[in-house]
Amino acid sequence: MAGGRTTSQQPEGLILVRDFLSVAEERDLARELLSPDGPWLDKGHLRFANSEQQEFGPVISDAMEVVEGKPERPMPSATARLSARVAEEAERLGLEVSKGLAAGPDAFCRVNYYRKEGGGYMHKHMDSKKTFGPVIGCCSLLADAAMTFYDTQGNSFGMAKVHRTAEVQLPRRSLYFMTGPSRSQWQHGIRKDQCPSERLSLTFRSVLPDAPRTSAGKAKIQLKVQKVSPMKRPSSSEAGLPKSSTKHGGVGAKSASKLKQTPTGIVKRRPAAAKMGL
Repeated sequence: MAGGRTTSQQPEGLILVRDFLSVAEERDLARELLSPDGPWLDKGHLRFANSEQQEFGPVISDAMEVVEGKPERPMPSATARLSARVAEEAERLGLEVSKGLAAGPDAFCRVNYYRKEGGGYMHKHMDSKKTFGPVIGCCSLLADAAMTFYDTQGNSFGMAKVHRTAEVQLPRRSLYFMTGPSRSQWQHGIRKDQCPSERLSLTFRSVLPDAPRTSAGKAKIQLKVQKVSPMKRPSSSEAGLPKSSTKHGGVGAKSASKLKQTPTGIVKRRPAAAKMGL
């Protein structure tokens, strides 16, 4: 539950590097990641967050906090260059485990694309301490934003008691590192009013050598989906729902046929890259 007193001081261990990216680097990354061919993930909770995601690196289950498989897709070129630069900056600052932030087999990059309409949102959370290393780096592109930190004294539970909060500004083209208490004692999140414009963020993490790993979990989930998918979806009249409700919750025949042809867990989307003039 949110609460606690608000402090004007940023969490200990949080490091902000302004103007880390050049205008040209930002443009190249946006063009690369907002390509119509980008592997956007089909995650239900992202619809409520008004955002979309891409992931590069080991396959991770956030809910189970386990590594489910080896990397399926290499980082594209501009993203890989940024990953190396972030690792170099971490090393320059003397941060622990900076090597794992580079584009190696244990490097993990999550791309968040926040839509302009309605504002982007990221629920408060703490990155898994069982799966990821003690240093997390993140770059902000296309717009300024703010992030709220919640001091839960190390409790990662979503409803953990909040002892104090702090709001941190994230300027466009900046880089920030979460280390020390800001990484291990505070949760963080973004409210819709803190990200009112179209925005990209790239978060870099290193997967711990002793992180829990399984190859069975993902296979079981896919098998379950395959068994359920042939079932006929009831019509609105059969389910006792008004026809208008299908506009929000239903899937039409054309949409369903497209989904069947799409690889499990990935949906090709077309973010408005052209509208930004990139």
